[in-house]
Amino acid sequence: METLLIVDDGAANRELLRTLLEPDYQVLEAADGPTALELASSHDVDLVILDVMMPGMTGFEVARRLRAARGDEHLPILLLTSLSAREERQEGFDAGADDFLSKPVDTYELRLRVRAFLRARRLFRERNALLTEAQQLHAIKDDFVALLVHDLRNPLAGLLAYLEILGLEPISARARDTLEGATTAARRLHDLTGELLQARLLEEGALTAQLAPADLSVVARAATATVSGLAATRGITVDVIPPATALTVACDAPLLQRALENLLTNALKHSPTGSRVTVRIAADRECATLAIEDEGAGISAEARPLLFSKYGTLAMRNSGRGRGHGLGLYFVGLVMQAHAGVVRVDDAATSGTRIVLSLPRNPVAVS
Repeated sequence: METLLIVDDGAANRELLRTLLEPDYQVLEAADGPTALELASSHDVDLVILDVMMPGMTGFEVARRLRAARGDEHLPILLLTSLSAREERQEGFDAGADDFLSKPVDTYELRLRVRAFLRARRLFRERNALLTEAQQLHAIKDDFVALLVHDLRNPLAGLLAYLEILGLEPISARARDTLEGATTAARRLHDLTGELLQARLLEEGALTAQLAPADLSVVARAATATVSGLAATRGITVDVIPPATALTVACDAPLLQRALENLLTNALKHSPTGSRVTVRIAADRECATLAIEDEGAGISAEARPLLFSKYGTLAMRNSGRGRGHGLGLYFVGLVMQAHAGVVRVDDAATSGTRIVLSLPRNPVAVS
């Protein structure tokens, strides 16, 4: 049975309420605030019916202390009062009350309110139980994926080694092209599995940004060199526009380079042939920024909030609202969090997309 706590300094009032409610609920009684707080701390109370005008500690104070002590924002608190002034009722809501019942109590209204608030509490608990179960299943799934990815790394590394050995043998030009294609694909798979593991470690706080001074232009050029093959295949020019003077910031250069590579790869995949992708580096007194600009179709305002979320790509693909690049963009968001920075989508000057990575000039690595 659900447990109700009745708090009223009048014995007759407590008896009346107990008579009305006891057939359906377990009822606890308190004649004053301190007793009520003690009972609430020692019992699993589901609803409190609380008189406002009590000597020593008012119902407002009891409600306030109940909220603070239990930390249960979903514990229903009904105040019994003859007060009608708006200010007094507002004080009750500010103290944590959920509703008021006027004295003398209408018995039908009392039962109705109690039943409604308890039903809402049951639904909240059921939802929490389902959410906990879903979180546990999600954790199991993530553990399985991490284990699978980890186990894939070794055979992929072996495959790459064998392909590199084959590359040392004299073979025809056609076979050489095929071998290079296979090596590129295998290396990409190996990099993706590494990225998945890094994303998991960043999520869990097991991997933090290892900050060291780095020239952002050097990091950006290293990233563009990595995607140069894809850019050449698609006939797209990739430029880095550095600041007037070298810009050195404390960052995890390998992580930042991987984030840039993901953004550049995404931009190249969604840019038309013959277009240009640009990385602009700038800074003010507080932040350094790397802006990746392309001349593609752009990203809708509705899709932007999803872009760097874990399942944003899937949601956009299902809704047809935008573009994505697997977990790559989610990884970008995690890298920026690890740098205490932000990633955002700005409106491009003309057409296309402009994604900005903003790094604090004096960052502190966060888990």
